[in-house]
This record gives sequence, structure tokens and C-alpha cells, in this order.
Amino acid sequence: MIWMSWRQFRTPALVTGTLVLALLAGLALTWTTVTGAAEDAGYTGCRGDACAAAASTFLEALQQTAASEFHKFAIVVLLLLPVLLGIFWGAPLVARELESGTYRMVFSQSVSRGRWLLVKLAIGGAAVAIGTGLFTLTLSRWAQPIDSASADRLNPLVFGARGLVPIGYAALAFAVGVTAGLLLRRTVTAMAVTLLVVAGIQLAGPLLLRPLLAEKVTTALPLDVGGRYGISLNDDTKEMTLHVEPSIRGVWVLSNIVVTPAGTEFTGPADTTLCGPEAPDDHRTCPDWLEAQNLRQQLIYIPGTEFWPLQWREFGLLIGLTAAVSGFSLWWIRRRLA
Repeated sequence: MIWMSWRQFRTPALVTGTLVLALLAGLALTWTTVTGAAEDAGYTGCRGDACAAAASTFLEALQQTAASEFHKFAIVVLLLLPVLLGIFWGAPLVARELESGTYRMVFSQSVSRGRWLLVKLAIGGAAVAIGTGLFTLTLSRWAQPIDSASADRLNPLVFGARGLVPIGYAALAFAVGVTAGLLLRRTVTAMAVTLLVVAGIQLAGPLLLRPLLAEKVTTALPLDVGGRYGISLNDDTKEMTLHVEPSIRGVWVLSNIVVTPAGTEFTGPADTTLCGPEAPDDHRTCPDWLEAQNLRQQLIYIPGTEFWPLQWREFGLLIGLTAAVSGFSLWWIRRRLA
């Protein structure tokens, strides 16, 4: 049974394995480029205030190398990998046999339906987890100097290509594909449904799920009118909105608004003689006028220390969903498949 499942599964496994090996080779070839750029910039082993300047120099130097482009490519691959695994590994695995009718020959033998599907899920799931895990954990180690210098690993795109989370999404996508094939019994239809479901899960994860799983921090800082900010002004109502760059690094900002001393969002009205396009000396008078309003910048963010706790929470939830979907497919093939 295991040998037969491997025979059916080996072509997509070998193709994907070749891709993973090629990506790992790319990481190996560019490893010294990343570490060398960090050392040349003085970022490796730096301490204190010198690290900020060294980090900026390191990232600027890295932009001129092939390693930077490979890093972007690797992130895109890891974000697309669950969809591809669900479509090309999961969906055809059972749907092809149900569509062609060859499953009847298997069911007429001594192998039970549940065992038949369980072996397929186990072999495919193990291959998905090992392949994705090998690449994502190696990439996380390779990109450690980049993540440290940019303080950007909580960025939703970067977070989804680091640590354990890609393994969870890949495993869930595979299980969704198998279940779609089992329910729909048509390979092309199952592939299309898998694409929609997995893409929806990947969009909902960072937008809806991740903020709920994380421990958030809410803080209000005095408005720094000397920093970077933008103004949106309604000429008719004189209402204004301030857009202020957060000064905290290494966090994922969920909400960033300017509030009044009473705690409500600041909307003006603006004194257009001092602040706005009609003000004669806007660059000087506008910051002074804003400072006189005693405004504060209210931030809701996920701190950098939440990276690994959030990785484990999201990974655990994804694996739980994978187990639930797999359990449903095992129940369905025993009770409902005619």
C-alpha cells in the first residue's frame, strides 16, 4: 500500500523536491554575500548607537547584490507554495482515482477505505512538511542578519515566509486539496476550489487571524511635529487628518491615529491661515500650530518580542485545522463515499 501510494505520488514529489533543492542551492551560494556585506558594513558584532548606522549601510550595500533579489524571490515562492501544493499535490491525489473509477479496484481488496486514504494523507503530509520546513527554516537562518538590520520580520509578508508558519499553511493547503478532490470527484474542479479556499485562508490569516492571536500594546506618545508627517485637508469643511510615521522600530503597527487631549481622533478644524496651502509660511507656522493643540499619537502595535509566540500560536491553529480537515475526509470516505 505504501509502495503503491509512493508510485502515484513520486512525480509531483520529485518535481517539488528538485525546486526545493534549487532554492537551497541558491541560499548556499548567496550565504557568504549576506554575511560578508554585514561584516564589511560593521554590522556584525556592533553594539549601541553604532548599530543603526551600520544596519543602514549593510542594507544599502545588500541592495546592490543578487542576494537581495533572491531574498524577494524566496519570499514570493514561500507565499505561493501552499497554493501550489494544494492544487498540484492535494487536489489530484484522490480526485484522479475517483474520476477514473480505479478506486473500486482498491476497495475490492483487503485494504480498507480509511487506511487507503490515511496512507495517502500521511505520505503526502510528511513530504509537504519536510520539504517546506527545510526551506523555510534555512531561509530564516540565512536572512537573520537582514531581519535584524531591517527590524521588519513582523511585516505580514516577511512573517509568512519565516519560521513555522509556512509549514502550517502548506500542510493545511494539502489537506484542503485532498478533501476537495474527495468531495467533488473532479480533478480540475477540485483544483479550482482548492485555489480559492487556500488563497482565502492565506489572505484571512494576516488580516484577521494574526491580530487576534497576538498580544497587542496600546500607547499614546506626544506628537513629534519635527518628524515625518502628512496632512489631508478638506477645503470645504476645514477638517484635517494627520498621517504621522511611527518612531517605534521592529513592531507591526495595527492602528496609528492622532488624538486630542480628550482621547478622540483629531480632525481639526484647521486654522488655514497657519496650516494649509493658503498659509503664507506653512512650513514654519503649521508645526507651531499643531504643537499648540497638545496632540498625541496613539499606536496599537504588536511588539517584536511576539514573533516566536505568534509563530507558535498560528502554527498550532493551522495544524489543528489540518487535523480537523483530514479527520473529516477520513469520516467522509468511510460513511458517505458510494
